[in-house]
Amino acid sequence: MICRIYDVPGATLDQYDAVDRQLGPETPDGAHLHIAGKTEDGFRVIEVWDSPEHIERFMDSGLAQAMQEAQIPDATITEFEVHKLDWVPGLTVELGGELRMSGAGG
Repeated sequence: MICRIYDVPGATLDQYDAVDRQLGPETPDGAHLHIAGKTEDGFRVIEVWDSPEHIERFMDSGLAQAMQEAQIPDATITEFEVHKLDWVPGLTVELGGELRMSGAGG
């Protein structure tokens, strides 16, 4: 499981929202977490995915084209392996990326 942080200087939340509307609300295969917010000079997106391959499939399924159409500048990308993912209702990920559902039925 990996985390990617995209820093996009020069981009606006209006551009982000245009891409978001085009992609729709469905969670992509292999995605666990998506956070987006404004920074001093653009916006930042933080995502957690099962693998880089899942990200590439999502990019190829329309994200890359939507970003190009919205004229979103190139991002600086930071990536690291997730050691622990917690505080997501119903989801806990620890050490080595093993997924387990928490709470009732987990």
